[in-house]
Amino acid sequence: MKKEPITFQWQEETTSRYGDGVSHPMKGAKTKPFKILVRNGQMAAMKVELRAESKRAAINYGKARWPNAAIEVIS
Repeated sequence: MKKEPITFQWQEETTSRYGDGVSHPMKGAKTKPFKILVRNGQMAAMKVELRAESKRAAINYGKARWPNAAIEVIS
């Protein structure tokens, strides 16, 4: 069987990093919810709520998940 190209394909980012302390807090860490705004030229802007130890950690977790996006804490 011959593989045909699918009409609506896009290239996935392979540079994302995941894991404890990289894209989310370590288990048992004292966290609170932060809302971040993720803006990327290849996708629509989105609001994501994630748990982090601080605003800086929330930004770092967002950058690990979406490395080419602009990350901003909104609350």
